[in-house]
Amino acid sequence: MTVKSRRKLNFKHSGTNIAERQFSEPVNVPSVPLGIKTPLRLNTSGLSNLFEMNFQPADQIHDNLINLIKTNHGERLGRANYGANLKSLSFDLAYVGDFEQAAVENIRLATEKSMPIIEISNVAVSTSNHEKDGPLPPGVAKVLITVTYNVPRLKIIEKKLQAVIYAGG
Repeated sequence: MTVKSRRKLNFKHSGTNIAERQFSEPVNVPSVPLGIKTPLRLNTSGLSNLFEMNFQPADQIHDNLINLIKTNHGERLGRANYGANLKSLSFDLAYVGDFEQAAVENIRLATEKSMPIIEISNVAVSTSNHEKDGPLPPGVAKVLITVTYNVPRLKIIEKKLQAVIYAGG
């Protein structure tokens, strides 16, 4: 029997010494996008996504709520009853009080049905006959809808969004 010679193991290239480690602050790069920002914009930040994305849940919920309010029944493929359906109200703005009440009810129902995580606390409707560029054509009014909402699970309190629709009077 021969005895094998023992070799000395060399761990020189197996890693770094604890004293040589240098830690830097982690780069705050979002890991997983939650959805595409609307309106669509090409991504210019250098991340690998084609379009700008929402990485925070609060931003994605805000974007989804705006889309819900501005969508009318029949516009979403495969979900015919999706949206607040404000277009059906916007053709006759003669009775502003009725329009405001119906718009508030449509927004509340659509939110309860499609986004139950959101609690609507206030909906304000205001009309104007002027755009920033000047007066609107006769018979057209700009309707500004301001929605104040809460998302208790994410601790979002009294966040506001505004949606603009144009109505015939």
